[in-house]
Order: sequence, then C-alpha cells, then structure tokens
Amino acid sequence: MIHEPVRELLLELENSMTIIEQIQQRSSALRVGELANLLEVTPQHIYHLAAVGIIPCFRIMGSIRLDPQEVVTWLKTTQPRIIRSTRTRVA
Repeated sequence: MIHEPVRELLLELENSMTIIEQIQQRSSALRVGELANLLEVTPQHIYHLAAVGIIPCFRIMGSIRLDPQEVVTWLKTTQPRIIRSTRTRVA
C-alpha cells in the first residue's frame, strides 16, 4: 500500500509529464483502456482506430495490445486530421 504523501507526489510527477513521456516509461504492452485514459478518449475509439489500421497494435489471444514505443512513434508522426461526419445534423 502506498502512503498518501507518496501517492500525491507520484500523481504530481505523472501530471507534469507529457503523454508521450508517460507512454515511453512503459516497459510492457499497453491495454486499450490505459491508452484511452491517457489520450482522454473512449476505449471504443481506440478499438475503432485499431480495427481500421490507423493505430499500430497486435493481438494476444483476441485481446488488443499496443507496443508503447510504436504508439509514441505513431503519435509523433501522425498529423491531426479532421474527420467530417457523413451524418446530417438537425438544428
């Protein structure tokens, strides 16, 4: 169990790091939920990006995992794109 002052220090350190720095520190594969939390998107969004081949991933017995270094490279090289919905909006 982590004592409260230590926990607060760890949270402060984590909050001062960039998303890329946080991912680079990982030595094991990322789970979809972990990356979704870091990028502040839904897990379903990460699943969609993986399904259409936008984000690099691999499967282990059906579970999607993401290599931290590949994700960092992807984040650094991917240009933000505007994706327009094909649905008609009603005002």
